[in-house]
Amino acid sequence: MKVLQFITRLDLGGAQETCLQQCKLLLRRGDEVHLLTGAGGELMTDARALSGLLLHVWPDWLHRVAPVRDLRCLLRLARMIRRERFDLLHTHCSKAGFVGRLAAAVAGGSTRVIHHVHGWSFNPIQPWAVRRALIALERLAARPGFVLLTCSESTAAEGRRARIGRDEDRKVLHYGIDRTPNLRRRGREAIRRRLGLGREDVLFLQVGNLKPQKDPVTFALASVEAGRALGRARFWIVGDGPLRAAAERIARDGGLGRRFKLLGWRRDVPDLLAAADVLVLTSRFEGLPIAVLRGMAAGLPIVATRVDGTPEAVDGAGFIVPPGDVGAVAAAFVALGRSPRLRRVMGQRGRRRSARFTERRAELATLALYHQCPDSRGGGRPVGLRGTPD
Repeated sequence: MKVLQFITRLDLGGAQETCLQQCKLLLRRGDEVHLLTGAGGELMTDARALSGLLLHVWPDWLHRVAPVRDLRCLLRLARMIRRERFDLLHTHCSKAGFVGRLAAAVAGGSTRVIHHVHGWSFNPIQPWAVRRALIALERLAARPGFVLLTCSESTAAEGRRARIGRDEDRKVLHYGIDRTPNLRRRGREAIRRRLGLGREDVLFLQVGNLKPQKDPVTFALASVEAGRALGRARFWIVGDGPLRAAAERIARDGGLGRRFKLLGWRRDVPDLLAAADVLVLTSRFEGLPIAVLRGMAAGLPIVATRVDGTPEAVDGAGFIVPPGDVGAVAAAFVALGRSPRLRRVMGQRGRRRSARFTERRAELATLALYHQCPDSRGGGRPVGLRGTPD
């Protein structure tokens, strides 16, 4: 099978990790795998390290909207699809999804098309006019026969409410993670000493970028409020972004001092999860957060917001609170901070539940989907597959 995976940019994130996971799966099977993306991103090194991957980096393909450049890229991609005669085009992220699907329509032919909805382009914090315009674009790109693959039941339901695509083109595939790094015994006490944590410290850890989507401001405000009741609590965020200064200012003005840390992007997240006591995610919107899946696999109780696919993942393994509700987040912090037993019970429940989100399960479901995927005109033979997954 000859496959083109197309993603806007290889930043750190669930969409990007899933895209590379699918590339690895197909390469192991001996398929011809192309990956098209823009320049830069923290995971570009990982992509370049994949033996056999045919990587296409287009410097003029940007994350931001650039109408003239985007049109040139669309036409260039249409020519590439016609020339290479891919069996399958699998797009990831909103911009690549728009342009990739429109390019496939322009190219014609029988290339099968899957758009992976890791989260819709529209969200609750956008201005009304922007949101309506993006919904219109999603409807335009969702051509009959193009599969809409969503990462959660909630994401699929939101697309249905917005009248995007046909029910027969809608599929759900929950993410799968390699649980091994999180299940492995890592010498928690030694890691905590290395990180400067005391035996009685309770570490609340958020993993995600410092952008409005992840709402680090709510995390910082809740940390200040909970910190008054929990003298040994520590509040750390792994990630970076434009709201860094705002979060730091809130914590400083709230008197948290060195108890609040922004660690930037890290590649030792399994160690940080092993050191943590609670995994937090204060998102305003999500698809299905991989950080939560990894936190559960590490045996951590979760404090997360009631958005999109997050409750599907957590389901009793922690506290689910309204987005932006500082008081509710702080109350969950205090409840978990004061009760080691509650942390242990919820953490054990999450570890068991994380077995539903394994990489192996996701790989088998992906291959089944590829096998069933119709051609871009809504009929014809399914994509051929050789053998079975390793």
